[in-house]
Amino acid sequence: MKRFHLKKAAAVLLAAMMVFAAGCSRDPSTSSSDSSSASTSASDSSSKSNSSKSSSKSSSQDMSKPEIKVQNNVSKVKDAIKINKDVGGYLYIPNTTIDEPVISGKNYNTNKEYWGVYDTVNNRLNWKKERVNSGVTGSLYMHRQAEYSSRDKLSPNLVIFGHNPGRLDPNVRYDSVTLEDNPEAMMFAQLYKFLDEDFAKKNPYIYFSTENENYIYQIFAVYYTESDTTPKYHSSLLTEEEALTVAKNAVERSQWIYEDVDLKEGDKFITLSTCTYEFTKGMTPAQALNASDKHRYVVMGKLLPANARGSETAKLSKNPSPKKPEGVA
Repeated sequence: MKRFHLKKAAAVLLAAMMVFAAGCSRDPSTSSSDSSSASTSASDSSSKSNSSKSSSKSSSQDMSKPEIKVQNNVSKVKDAIKINKDVGGYLYIPNTTIDEPVISGKNYNTNKEYWGVYDTVNNRLNWKKERVNSGVTGSLYMHRQAEYSSRDKLSPNLVIFGHNPGRLDPNVRYDSVTLEDNPEAMMFAQLYKFLDEDFAKKNPYIYFSTENENYIYQIFAVYYTESDTTPKYHSSLLTEEEALTVAKNAVERSQWIYEDVDLKEGDKFITLSTCTYEFTKGMTPAQALNASDKHRYVVMGKLLPANARGSETAKLSKNPSPKKPEGVA
């Protein structure tokens, strides 16, 4: 175990005492997160200790590995904000079409208010506030509680949502085709490429940028889950302890075992969430659309320190028995 100086121990104890207690990309239970701000104080109070932990991890990196190339999209965020002040960041995943600004709900009083602007059914708007693709695909977005103003203040679990249209051409009516998870379709349907072992090995990183900094997250879990969990996998208000619990649960559920990623106290994570039609086989399109909200498909990564070093590929193997979502045989 780590040894802390008395002052550090007291600070950690104080922080602990302060903690108490659907388009297809929308989590049905997230309205409760508007009233969950109690977790924020614990997250803020530990930011200084998190910074020192991050520095410690950085200094202990394997210097024999090459420095991971940063995807500098800061200027893209700044340019996008000039078009739409609701832009909060930029998400890029190599060898996918995921390469665009992310909308933040920070300018809205509630997530519901945000959805009323961007995410009404069949009238979803992209990051430019335009209606395209018959209003099906919408935008990538973060809840209003997501914190991304600086590295120290990053949410322990930064959650980004995106739609999975369920068909290759979103302009085709949903009730005229069989809905499925097509990795060649638009928006977060692209995340299904990570179910391919070769693709997962060759693409180990998620790149997220704000107007202030670029971040690299190393993928460690690709999994299916029920739409609501304890702790809530889809909440950006989790404490570090809750976020680590979510991450460990994700490893148990993951389709792959990422052998080169260790999870530690103080780690911060990114969670990419979309709906899935994996468990709707045999249903009509209308039934599948309704049932898709019961389960989610998630790709999760761990924040790496600035100037991180690592391999160009992931070391992984197939999980012989990933934990299945509740109610799935």
